[in-house]
Amino acid sequence: MQDIGNVLEKARNEKQIGLEQASRETNIARRYLEALETGMYEVFPGEPYVIGFLRNYAEYLGLNPNECVTLYKQTKIQETAVPPEKLIPQRQFTVPRGVFIGAGILVFLIALFFIAKILISKIGTAIKDRPVQPTGQTEIIEKKENASYTLSQEVFEKRLFKGDVVMLPLGGKEYQLKVEKTAPELYLATDIGTQIIALGQSLVLDLNGDVTADVKISVEDIDTSDESKGALVEILTTGFSEPVSPEAPAIKISDQVAQPETAKYKVLFDAGSAYPVTLNATFRSYCLFRYEQDRANRDERYYQKSEQLTVQANNGIRIWASNGNAVKMQIIAGGKTIDIEVSRPGEVIVKDLKWIKDDESGRYAFVVMDVD
Repeated sequence: MQDIGNVLEKARNEKQIGLEQASRETNIARRYLEALETGMYEVFPGEPYVIGFLRNYAEYLGLNPNECVTLYKQTKIQETAVPPEKLIPQRQFTVPRGVFIGAGILVFLIALFFIAKILISKIGTAIKDRPVQPTGQTEIIEKKENASYTLSQEVFEKRLFKGDVVMLPLGGKEYQLKVEKTAPELYLATDIGTQIIALGQSLVLDLNGDVTADVKISVEDIDTSDESKGALVEILTTGFSEPVSPEAPAIKISDQVAQPETAKYKVLFDAGSAYPVTLNATFRSYCLFRYEQDRANRDERYYQKSEQLTVQANNGIRIWASNGNAVKMQIIAGGKTIDIEVSRPGEVIVKDLKWIKDDESGRYAFVVMDVD
C-alpha cells in the first residue's frame, strides 16, 4: 500500500513546486506541509487538523481529497500496535464466587482504613500551616496586566493573549490590533473591523485604505479549546506583496455595462491584456454564497465552516455573500496569489471582480468593485 506522505511529495515534485511556494499559495504553514509528507502528525493540535490540512493540500496538488484521507486512515490503522496480551492465548480457570466476595470485602475495609488515616493527617497539617490573616485585612490577589507592543521591526513573532494590543505606526498615525479571542480562532479588532484567522492561515490587511497591503498576519500555533494558552502570531510589515503604485494612471472604465462615475474600486493588478483568473474561497463559518462567472453561469448554496470553493473565469466574477467576513478569498492569476478582504463582520456584500480597460493606455486592470 502506498504511503500518503510519499503520494503528496511525489505529486508536489511532479509539479515542480517547492514547500515554500506551496505554503504561500495554500496559506498552510510549511511545518504542517512537511509533517503531512513525512508522517510527523504529532505536530498537529489534533486529528481534525490533520484531515483538514490534508484535504486542502491534496486538492492544491490535483489529487482526490477523499482518496487521500482514506489512504491516511488506512496507514494509521496499520501503524497501530496490537497489545501483546491480545496475541497470547489466556488460560481460563474458575474461582468460587464466595472467595471473590470475601476478598472484596477485606480489600474494601483495608482501603477505607488507610484513606481515613491519610485524610485525618492532611486536615491536621492544613490547620497547623494555615497563615493567620490580620483582623480587617483583605487578601490581595495580583492581576496580570495585558501586554502592549509596538511594531518596530519587519518581523514580529509573539504569543498573544486576550486583551493584548499590537500598535503599528504608519504614515504618522498608529493603527491598533487588539486580541479579542484566541480560541477556537484568533479574533483581532482593527480599525477596519474584526478579523478572524485560523491556525495555519494568513491574512493581509490594508489598514489605512491606500490600496497597499500594510501587514501580513499568520497564526503559527493555537489551542482551539483553551483560550488561556494564547496564540503564537507572526506579523510581517514588508516583503509579502506588491503595492499598487500611486503614480499609476487612473483607470477609465470601459465595460459592457456602464458604471456610475462615483463607482469605487480597488486595483489588484494590471497587465497588457486580460487573461483567465481563479477565485479560491475558504469559508470560516456558515454563509450563503452566490457567484456568477463571465455573466453566464450562476450558482448559489449554503456553505459550512472549512468548506472550499474554486471558480475560474475569463473576464470576471460577481459574488454575493450573506456575511462577507465569513469567507476568505484569493485571486490567482498570472503567477500571483492575492488575498482579498472585502467587508466588515456581518456585512452583506455584492462585488464585481473583473477586468476593466484604460482607453488611454490600452492596458487592463483587474479590480474589486462595489455593486449597488
